[in-house]
Amino acid sequence: MSMFDAISKTIETKIDELSEQVEAEQAEADRKMAEAESDKARANLQAEVKANVETLKGKIDDARRDLEDARNAGEEHLKEMYERLVG
Repeated sequence: MSMFDAISKTIETKIDELSEQVEAEQAEADRKMAEAESDKARANLQAEVKANVETLKGKIDDARRDLEDARNAGEEHLKEMYERLVG
């Protein structure tokens, strides 16, 4: 497996995980909304969910930018990216 393939796989896996987190966050919010007893509780929950989803979407966008960078990077930069991604 090439360095690019390894980085691409790592980033794509991260994107999938983040997308699943967005879906889970929304499902949990839907459940909590059904249980919320007041308009204020619903409003607070909506604000919290919106912030969490926006954070996750930002991480997905970052991962997509990393993938695009990997497509355009030289071998040395790929090694640096891989180290950063897998720690």
